[in-house]
Amino acid sequence: MKKILVVASDKAEIKGLGGDFLTLVSGVGPIFAAARASGEIVKTGAEVVVSVGTCGSMGRIKRGEVVSFSTVVTPDQDLSAMHLSLGATIDWNRSTIKELRTADRKSGLTLLSSGTFTSSYRDVFSSFSPDCVDMEAYGVGVAALSFGIPFYAIKLVSDIVGDHSTVGDISFSMREGREHLFEALRALGDSL
Repeated sequence: MKKILVVASDKAEIKGLGGDFLTLVSGVGPIFAAARASGEIVKTGAEVVVSVGTCGSMGRIKRGEVVSFSTVVTPDQDLSAMHLSLGATIDWNRSTIKELRTADRKSGLTLLSSGTFTSSYRDVFSSFSPDCVDMEAYGVGVAALSFGIPFYAIKLVSDIVGDHSTVGDISFSMREGREHLFEALRALGDSL
């Protein structure tokens, strides 16, 4: 099996994972996710990186489902003064990046990843037409892109955006659905 680095924002999201996976708790948000994942890729020689944890659904995907995404976007980049659309940025090679493509080309689903909590930014989120939202996947994806290694984003839907879920509700969803998330990770590991 390839060296697979599983990155979660909180230890509760990977508690009990076990197996041959390398694991990392990044902290919350894309900045910690990018910095910590980059350091761990260098340290461990990871060959594949997977962003896991919870996400909120925009309503089309049900609470409790485990979903793998094909595309990860962010509204956090605003280079409109340089005539780029919201979310687009310029990498170290002066290439424009509007979205990150994961190694999962089949799902066709889009994850919007932002350092801003969904409830305070919903109008901007809806302009991207995402299926779900999280706070770390874009940072993990940037780290993988920087090292030229495959990246996946596999998330457990813990809540529906706008349904006023509490932290307790999200924690309960994680405890209840964590094993389904781990099954998806093991299936991915077996396929690589």
